[in-house]
Amino acid sequence: MKYITYFAMFFSCIANGTFGQSAGNYAIDRASSGNYIYNNQGGVNTDRAVIPLTNPANTAISLKAEVMMNVRATSYTAIFAATQNGRDAYEVDSLMSGRIAQVRYALGMLGISAEDVHIDAVSMVPTYAFKLEDKKFNKRSIEIPTGFEMKKNIHILFKNHDVLDRIISEMAFVDIYDLVKVDYNIDGMQTYYEELKKAAMDVIRSKEMTYSDLKFYIEATGMSDGFSVTYPIERYKSYTAYHSGSSPQAVLYERQFRDVNNFNINSKQTTIHVDATADVRNQQFVVQTAEKNRTIFYDRMPYNQFDRVINADMEEPSIQFYYTLQLTYLMMTQNQKDKNLEAEAAAKRNNEMAMTRKMKRRAPKPRPFH
Repeated sequence: MKYITYFAMFFSCIANGTFGQSAGNYAIDRASSGNYIYNNQGGVNTDRAVIPLTNPANTAISLKAEVMMNVRATSYTAIFAATQNGRDAYEVDSLMSGRIAQVRYALGMLGISAEDVHIDAVSMVPTYAFKLEDKKFNKRSIEIPTGFEMKKNIHILFKNHDVLDRIISEMAFVDIYDLVKVDYNIDGMQTYYEELKKAAMDVIRSKEMTYSDLKFYIEATGMSDGFSVTYPIERYKSYTAYHSGSSPQAVLYERQFRDVNNFNINSKQTTIHVDATADVRNQQFVVQTAEKNRTIFYDRMPYNQFDRVINADMEEPSIQFYYTLQLTYLMMTQNQKDKNLEAEAAAKRNNEMAMTRKMKRRAPKPRPFH
Protein backbone atom coordinates (compact mmCIF):
# COMPACT_ATOMS: atom_id res chain seq x y z
CA MET A 1 0.00 0.00 0.00
CA LYS A 2 2.84 2.43 0.67
CA TYR A 3 3.99 2.08 -2.98
CA ILE A 4 0.59 3.23 -4.18
CA THR A 5 1.01 6.29 -1.97
CA TYR A 6 4.45 6.94 -3.51
CA PHE A 7 3.00 6.80 -7.00
CA ALA A 8 0.17 9.19 -6.04
CA MET A 9 2.68 11.70 -4.72
CA PHE A 10 4.85 11.23 -7.82
CA PHE A 11 2.15 11.96 -10.34
CA SER A 12 0.90 14.99 -8.41
CA CYS A 13 4.35 16.53 -9.00
CA ILE A 14 4.75 15.95 -12.75
CA ALA A 15 1.61 17.72 -14.00
CA ASN A 16 -1.08 20.18 -13.06
CA GLY A 17 -4.34 18.31 -13.07
CA THR A 18 -6.59 15.96 -11.13
CA PHE A 19 -5.21 12.51 -10.39
CA GLY A 20 -7.24 9.60 -9.13
CA GLN A 21 -6.35 5.97 -8.43
CA SER A 22 -8.28 3.47 -10.54
CA ALA A 23 -9.30 0.00 -9.41
CA GLY A 24 -6.17 -1.86 -10.47
CA ASN A 25 -2.64 -2.61 -9.34
CA TYR A 26 -0.54 0.51 -9.82
CA ALA A 27 -2.88 1.75 -12.58
CA ILE A 28 -3.33 5.46 -11.95
CA ASP A 29 -5.68 7.30 -14.28
CA ARG A 30 -5.29 11.00 -15.06
CA ALA A 31 -8.12 13.20 -16.29
CA SER A 32 -7.25 16.85 -16.67
CA SER A 33 -9.40 19.34 -18.52
CA GLY A 34 -8.16 22.83 -19.20
CA ASN A 35 -11.13 24.95 -20.28
CA TYR A 36 -12.19 27.98 -18.31
CA ILE A 37 -14.61 26.22 -15.97
CA TYR A 38 -12.05 23.62 -14.93
CA ASN A 39 -9.32 26.24 -14.55
CA ASN A 40 -11.40 28.36 -12.19
CA GLN A 41 -12.63 25.87 -9.63
CA GLY A 42 -11.94 27.69 -6.39
CA GLY A 43 -13.49 25.12 -4.09
CA VAL A 44 -16.39 27.44 -3.21
CA ASN A 45 -19.34 25.74 -1.58
CA THR A 46 -22.34 26.53 -3.80
CA ASP A 47 -24.90 24.71 -1.66
CA ARG A 48 -25.77 27.91 0.20
CA ALA A 49 -25.82 31.41 -1.19
CA VAL A 50 -23.90 34.04 0.73
CA ILE A 51 -26.15 37.07 1.23
CA PRO A 52 -24.60 40.17 2.88
CA LEU A 53 -26.65 41.76 5.63
CA THR A 54 -26.93 45.39 6.70
CA ASN A 55 -25.86 45.40 10.35
CA PRO A 56 -26.87 48.63 12.13
CA ALA A 57 -24.32 50.13 14.50
CA ASN A 58 -26.56 51.27 17.35
CA THR A 59 -29.03 53.49 15.48
CA ALA A 60 -26.83 54.15 12.40
CA ILE A 61 -27.38 52.20 9.17
CA SER A 62 -25.86 52.34 5.71
CA LEU A 63 -27.63 51.69 2.41
CA LYS A 64 -25.75 51.15 -0.83
CA ALA A 65 -26.86 51.07 -4.46
CA GLU A 66 -24.54 49.57 -7.09
CA VAL A 67 -25.70 49.88 -10.69
CA MET A 68 -24.09 49.02 -13.99
CA MET A 69 -24.78 49.83 -17.64
CA ASN A 70 -23.62 48.08 -20.81
CA VAL A 71 -23.10 50.55 -23.66
CA ARG A 72 -22.19 49.88 -27.26
CA ALA A 73 -19.26 51.88 -28.55
CA THR A 74 -20.10 54.75 -30.87
CA SER A 75 -16.96 54.04 -32.95
CA TYR A 76 -13.88 51.82 -33.04
CA THR A 77 -10.20 52.37 -33.78
CA ALA A 78 -8.19 49.43 -35.09
CA ILE A 79 -4.39 49.70 -35.03
CA PHE A 80 -2.31 47.56 -37.41
CA ALA A 81 1.49 47.35 -37.42
CA ALA A 82 3.26 47.17 -40.81
CA THR A 83 6.94 46.30 -41.36
CA GLN A 84 8.90 46.70 -44.58
CA ASN A 85 12.50 45.67 -45.36
CA GLY A 86 14.61 46.71 -48.32
CA ARG A 87 18.15 47.09 -49.63
CA ASP A 88 18.16 50.89 -49.35
CA ALA A 89 16.01 53.71 -48.00
CA TYR A 90 14.42 54.46 -51.37
CA GLU A 91 13.33 50.86 -51.91
CA VAL A 92 11.91 50.58 -48.38
CA ASP A 93 9.93 53.80 -48.70
CA SER A 94 8.61 52.90 -52.16
CA LEU A 95 7.44 49.45 -51.12
CA MET A 96 5.79 50.74 -47.93
CA SER A 97 4.05 53.56 -49.78
CA GLY A 98 2.67 51.11 -52.33
CA ARG A 99 1.24 48.87 -49.62
CA ILE A 100 -0.35 51.79 -47.78
CA ALA A 101 -1.86 53.12 -51.01
CA GLN A 102 -3.45 49.72 -51.57
CA VAL A 103 -4.78 49.78 -47.98
CA ARG A 104 -6.32 53.23 -48.47
CA TYR A 105 -8.02 52.11 -51.70
CA ALA A 106 -9.41 48.94 -50.10
CA LEU A 107 -10.67 50.82 -47.05
CA GLY A 108 -12.36 53.37 -49.31
CA MET A 109 -14.24 50.51 -50.98
CA LEU A 110 -15.49 49.55 -47.50
CA GLY A 111 -16.86 53.05 -46.93
CA ILE A 112 -14.02 54.30 -44.72
CA SER A 113 -12.94 57.78 -45.77
CA ALA A 114 -9.34 58.94 -46.03
CA GLU A 115 -9.87 61.25 -43.04
CA ASP A 116 -10.55 58.18 -40.87
CA VAL A 117 -7.18 56.57 -41.72
CA HIS A 118 -4.06 57.84 -39.97
CA ILE A 119 -0.53 56.62 -40.75
CA ASP A 120 1.81 56.78 -37.75
CA ALA A 121 5.50 56.50 -38.73
CA VAL A 122 7.27 54.58 -35.98
CA SER A 123 10.86 53.93 -37.09
CA MET A 124 13.30 53.46 -39.93
CA VAL A 125 16.58 51.83 -38.95
CA PRO A 126 19.46 50.11 -40.76
CA THR A 127 19.73 46.35 -40.52
CA TYR A 128 22.88 44.26 -40.16
CA ALA A 129 23.94 40.64 -40.54
CA PHE A 130 27.08 38.63 -39.91
CA LYS A 131 29.25 37.41 -42.76
CA LEU A 132 31.78 34.63 -42.26
CA GLU A 133 35.21 35.56 -43.62
CA ASP A 134 37.31 32.46 -44.29
CA LYS A 135 41.00 33.24 -44.74
CA LYS A 136 43.95 30.96 -45.00
CA PHE A 137 45.01 31.02 -41.37
CA ASN A 138 41.90 32.19 -39.52
CA LYS A 139 38.14 32.61 -39.69
CA ARG A 140 36.12 35.52 -38.39
CA SER A 141 32.56 36.82 -38.52
CA ILE A 142 32.09 40.40 -39.70
CA GLU A 143 28.92 42.49 -39.19
CA ILE A 144 27.85 44.14 -42.44
CA PRO A 145 24.84 46.36 -43.35
CA THR A 146 22.08 44.59 -45.25
CA GLY A 147 19.53 47.35 -45.78
CA PHE A 148 16.80 49.20 -43.91
CA GLU A 149 13.68 48.34 -41.93
CA MET A 150 10.67 50.67 -41.73
CA LYS A 151 7.78 50.34 -39.27
CA LYS A 152 4.48 52.19 -39.48
CA ASN A 153 1.21 51.90 -37.60
CA ILE A 154 -2.10 52.26 -39.41
CA HIS A 155 -4.99 53.69 -37.34
CA ILE A 156 -8.44 53.05 -38.80
CA LEU A 157 -11.61 54.65 -37.43
CA PHE A 158 -14.90 52.91 -38.27
CA LYS A 159 -18.46 52.90 -36.96
CA ASN A 160 -19.73 49.37 -37.58
CA HIS A 161 -17.93 46.61 -35.71
CA ASP A 162 -18.90 44.03 -38.33
CA VAL A 163 -16.58 45.76 -40.81
CA LEU A 164 -13.53 44.69 -38.79
CA ASP A 165 -13.46 41.21 -40.37
CA ARG A 166 -13.29 42.72 -43.85
CA ILE A 167 -10.62 45.19 -42.74
CA ILE A 168 -8.46 42.31 -41.49
CA SER A 169 -8.89 40.51 -44.83
CA GLU A 170 -7.82 43.57 -46.79
CA MET A 171 -4.80 44.02 -44.53
CA ALA A 172 -3.76 40.43 -45.04
CA PHE A 173 -3.89 40.96 -48.81
CA VAL A 174 -0.92 43.38 -48.49
CA ASP A 175 0.86 41.19 -45.91
CA ILE A 176 -0.14 43.15 -42.82
CA TYR A 177 -1.13 40.63 -40.18
CA ASP A 178 -0.35 42.33 -36.88
CA LEU A 179 -3.57 43.68 -35.36
CA VAL A 180 -2.18 45.52 -32.34
CA LYS A 181 -5.48 46.34 -30.64
CA VAL A 182 -9.00 47.67 -31.14
CA ASP A 183 -10.02 50.70 -29.10
CA TYR A 184 -13.69 51.22 -28.18
CA ASN A 185 -14.71 54.88 -28.38
CA ILE A 186 -17.71 56.35 -26.57
CA ASP A 187 -19.34 59.76 -26.99
CA GLY A 188 -21.50 61.51 -24.37
CA MET A 189 -20.24 59.73 -21.25
CA GLN A 190 -21.90 62.28 -18.95
CA THR A 191 -25.31 61.23 -20.27
CA TYR A 192 -24.74 57.65 -19.13
CA TYR A 193 -23.54 58.79 -15.71
CA GLU A 194 -26.73 60.82 -15.22
CA GLU A 195 -28.82 57.78 -16.12
CA LEU A 196 -26.86 55.66 -13.64
CA LYS A 197 -27.45 58.26 -10.91
CA LYS A 198 -31.21 58.10 -11.46
CA ALA A 199 -31.16 54.29 -11.35
CA ALA A 200 -29.15 54.34 -8.12
CA MET A 201 -31.59 56.76 -6.51
CA ASP A 202 -34.47 54.43 -7.44
CA VAL A 203 -32.64 51.55 -5.75
CA ILE A 204 -32.05 53.62 -2.60
CA ARG A 205 -35.72 54.65 -2.44
CA SER A 206 -36.75 51.01 -2.76
CA LYS A 207 -34.48 50.04 0.13
CA GLU A 208 -35.76 52.95 2.23
CA MET A 209 -39.32 51.65 1.75
CA THR A 210 -38.33 48.43 3.49
CA TYR A 211 -37.70 50.36 6.72
CA SER A 212 -40.87 52.43 6.28
CA ASP A 213 -42.97 49.29 5.86
CA LEU A 214 -41.52 47.97 9.14
CA LYS A 215 -42.48 51.23 10.92
CA PHE A 216 -38.91 52.49 11.20
CA TYR A 217 -37.98 56.07 10.49
CA ILE A 218 -34.64 56.90 8.91
CA GLU A 219 -32.98 60.24 8.33
CA ALA A 220 -30.00 60.67 5.99
CA THR A 221 -26.87 61.96 7.70
CA GLY A 222 -24.22 61.55 4.97
CA MET A 223 -23.48 60.20 1.53
CA SER A 224 -20.64 59.11 -0.77
CA ASP A 225 -20.60 58.04 -4.41
CA GLY A 226 -18.24 57.14 -7.24
CA PHE A 227 -18.08 56.31 -10.95
CA SER A 228 -15.97 53.85 -12.90
CA VAL A 229 -15.79 52.44 -16.43
CA THR A 230 -14.26 49.32 -17.99
CA TYR A 231 -13.39 48.91 -21.67
CA PRO A 232 -13.49 45.52 -23.41
CA ILE A 233 -9.71 45.38 -23.86
CA GLU A 234 -9.43 45.25 -20.05
CA ARG A 235 -11.80 42.28 -19.73
CA TYR A 236 -10.19 39.75 -22.09
CA LYS A 237 -8.76 36.67 -20.38
CA SER A 238 -6.94 33.58 -21.57
CA TYR A 239 -7.21 29.90 -20.82
CA THR A 240 -5.75 26.65 -22.09
CA ALA A 241 -8.23 24.17 -23.57
CA TYR A 242 -7.13 20.55 -23.48
CA HIS A 243 -7.81 17.09 -22.15
CA SER A 244 -4.75 14.96 -21.41
CA GLY A 245 -4.60 11.18 -21.38
CA SER A 246 -2.65 8.91 -19.07
CA SER A 247 0.63 8.41 -20.97
CA PRO A 248 2.98 8.69 -17.94
CA GLN A 249 0.84 6.24 -16.01
CA ALA A 250 0.62 3.92 -18.98
CA VAL A 251 4.42 3.83 -19.21
CA LEU A 252 4.66 2.76 -15.61
CA TYR A 253 1.94 0.19 -16.04
CA GLU A 254 3.48 -1.32 -19.15
CA ARG A 255 6.94 -1.53 -17.56
CA GLN A 256 5.31 -3.33 -14.62
CA PHE A 257 7.23 -1.69 -11.82
CA ARG A 258 5.91 -3.78 -8.98
CA ASP A 259 8.34 -3.02 -6.17
CA VAL A 260 9.42 0.60 -6.45
CA ASN A 261 11.93 1.68 -3.83
CA ASN A 262 12.46 5.34 -4.79
CA PHE A 263 12.21 7.80 -7.63
CA ASN A 264 13.24 11.37 -8.38
CA ILE A 265 12.05 13.97 -10.84
CA ASN A 266 14.16 16.27 -12.96
CA SER A 267 11.64 19.04 -13.77
CA LYS A 268 11.34 21.14 -16.93
CA GLN A 269 11.17 18.20 -19.36
CA THR A 270 10.24 15.87 -16.49
CA THR A 271 12.83 13.06 -16.52
CA ILE A 272 11.82 10.33 -14.09
CA HIS A 273 14.37 7.94 -12.57
CA VAL A 274 13.01 4.80 -10.99
CA ASP A 275 15.02 2.24 -8.96
CA ALA A 276 13.32 -1.14 -9.03
CA THR A 277 14.18 -4.65 -7.85
CA ALA A 278 16.06 -7.49 -9.50
CA ASP A 279 14.33 -7.64 -12.89
CA VAL A 280 14.70 -3.95 -13.81
CA ARG A 281 17.52 -1.72 -12.52
CA ASN A 282 18.13 2.01 -12.93
CA GLN A 283 15.45 2.53 -15.56
CA GLN A 284 14.39 5.99 -16.67
CA PHE A 285 11.96 7.50 -19.12
CA VAL A 286 11.12 11.02 -20.25
CA VAL A 287 7.64 12.55 -20.07
CA GLN A 288 7.44 15.40 -22.58
CA THR A 289 4.07 17.12 -22.71
CA ALA A 290 2.69 18.71 -25.88
CA GLU A 291 2.13 22.43 -26.18
CA LYS A 292 -1.50 23.17 -25.38
CA ASN A 293 -3.75 25.48 -27.33
CA ARG A 294 -4.22 28.83 -25.60
CA THR A 295 -7.14 31.06 -26.45
CA ILE A 296 -8.64 34.32 -25.21
CA PHE A 297 -12.24 35.35 -24.64
CA TYR A 298 -14.23 38.36 -23.46
CA ASP A 299 -15.11 37.97 -19.80
CA ARG A 300 -17.63 40.65 -18.92
CA MET A 301 -17.97 41.96 -15.40
CA PRO A 302 -20.33 39.58 -13.53
CA TYR A 303 -23.75 40.93 -12.71
CA ASN A 304 -24.11 39.38 -9.25
CA GLN A 305 -22.73 42.34 -7.27
CA PHE A 306 -25.08 44.94 -8.76
CA ASP A 307 -28.56 45.94 -7.67
CA ARG A 308 -29.52 46.88 -11.22
CA VAL A 309 -28.00 46.26 -14.65
CA ILE A 310 -29.09 48.44 -17.55
CA ASN A 311 -28.88 46.84 -21.02
CA ALA A 312 -28.10 43.45 -19.49
CA ASP A 313 -28.87 41.49 -22.68
CA MET A 314 -25.82 42.68 -24.61
CA GLU A 315 -24.45 40.07 -27.01
CA GLU A 316 -21.21 41.81 -27.98
CA PRO A 317 -18.27 43.16 -25.96
CA SER A 318 -19.35 46.52 -24.62
CA ILE A 319 -18.19 49.40 -22.46
CA GLN A 320 -19.37 48.86 -18.88
CA PHE A 321 -20.16 51.86 -16.67
CA TYR A 322 -20.47 51.53 -12.89
CA TYR A 323 -21.89 53.82 -10.23
CA THR A 324 -22.05 53.31 -6.48
CA LEU A 325 -24.14 55.45 -4.13
CA GLN A 326 -23.92 54.92 -0.37
CA LEU A 327 -25.91 56.80 2.26
CA THR A 328 -25.79 56.69 6.06
CA TYR A 329 -28.92 57.11 8.14
CA LEU A 330 -30.13 57.53 11.68
CA MET A 331 -32.76 54.85 12.38
CA MET A 332 -35.56 55.38 14.92
CA THR A 333 -38.70 53.62 16.08
CA GLN A 334 -42.12 55.31 16.27
CA ASN A 335 -41.67 56.05 19.97
CA GLN A 336 -38.19 57.53 19.43
CA LYS A 337 -39.49 59.60 16.52
CA ASP A 338 -42.32 61.03 18.65
CA LYS A 339 -39.94 61.90 21.47
CA ASN A 340 -37.58 63.60 19.06
CA LEU A 341 -40.45 65.60 17.55
CA GLU A 342 -41.59 66.68 21.00
CA ALA A 343 -38.04 67.65 21.96
CA GLU A 344 -37.62 69.61 18.74
CA ALA A 345 -40.97 71.38 19.28
CA ALA A 346 -40.04 72.24 22.89
CA ALA A 347 -36.64 73.53 21.81
CA LYS A 348 -38.29 75.64 19.13
CA ARG A 349 -40.74 77.15 21.64
CA ASN A 350 -37.94 77.91 24.09
CA ASN A 351 -35.94 79.61 21.35
CA GLU A 352 -38.93 81.70 20.32
CA MET A 353 -39.60 82.73 23.93
CA ALA A 354 -35.92 83.61 24.44
CA MET A 355 -35.89 85.70 21.29
CA THR A 356 -39.05 87.49 22.37
CA ARG A 357 -37.55 88.38 25.76
CA LYS A 358 -34.35 89.53 24.12
CA MET A 359 -36.20 91.79 21.70
CA LYS A 360 -38.25 93.27 24.53
CA ARG A 361 -35.11 94.17 26.47
CA ARG A 362 -33.62 95.83 23.39
CA ALA A 363 -36.76 97.83 22.59
CA PRO A 364 -36.37 101.58 23.40
CA LYS A 365 -38.33 102.89 26.39
CA PRO A 366 -40.90 105.67 25.67
CA ARG A 367 -39.82 109.16 26.75
CA PRO A 368 -42.14 111.14 29.12
CA PHE A 369 -43.86 114.27 27.82
CA HIS A 370 -42.99 117.63 29.43
